[in-house]
Amino acid sequence: MSCGKAVGALLVVLTVVVVTEGKWTEKVDPSCVFSCDAFKKSVSEGISNGAESISYDDLWDAFHFTDTHWVTSCDGNISDVFTNKCWGFDEQCGNYQEEFDCFNREHTWPKSWWGGDSGPDTAYTDLHHIYPGDGYDNSIRGNYPYCDVIPGTETRFTDNGGVLGETDTGSGRITCFEPADFWKGILARGYFYISVRYMDLFTCCEEPGVDNAAIDPWLEETLRQWHADFPPTDEEKYRNQVIHDQYQNNKNPFIDHPEWVDLICD
Repeated sequence: MSCGKAVGALLVVLTVVVVTEGKWTEKVDPSCVFSCDAFKKSVSEGISNGAESISYDDLWDAFHFTDTHWVTSCDGNISDVFTNKCWGFDEQCGNYQEEFDCFNREHTWPKSWWGGDSGPDTAYTDLHHIYPGDGYDNSIRGNYPYCDVIPGTETRFTDNGGVLGETDTGSGRITCFEPADFWKGILARGYFYISVRYMDLFTCCEEPGVDNAAIDPWLEETLRQWHADFPPTDEEKYRNQVIHDQYQNNKNPFIDHPEWVDLICD
């Protein structure tokens, strides 16, 4: 690695993230100082180079290993981002009429936000933002952005305390979804990962909360606060490691290094 001239007003130490022979390694060179944009680019390349993907059907089996360890809910069974239910392996959706009928594959960064099947294939099955979720509640959340719901605007609730309501973006009120506190930091770090991993790959879409892979300032502020208020747990780190070792050969770096969030400007 050669060190170039620093650019930009905010200077940070450049961290180069690489995957070597299937092992996740990190190198920090204090002599190399770049802008936060250069740092973001470096991290993006590190979590993209050598990354692998699985099929959409394989997500069901992956959940058996990535989402059966959360000690707060479902040790040995599949946890749920929307409810406190512990799902059996054979309770996949299917049809549903109400909460607790079945669990689905919840893209926390909605598929419609990057074009779904017409966008990057890896995003469609990237476990760093896909979790088991109650099918009925999944349809309630839809493609609404995350937020802190304004008290008094609540219209729907999920079993674990998630709520559909409204927030003020600074440009007006929009409908949005606030997850349960337990999931806020986890989902925020998943968003940071997607925004950095696919920063040069998403060419669609402008939605409430995002523009391509860029997170709108109002949402980014909320997610940064959730990240600070709900730091990574051992269970989250375990899931991150399983995804690396068994499925994708990459990690969400903001779980192992939560301080990196502050080194990226946007």
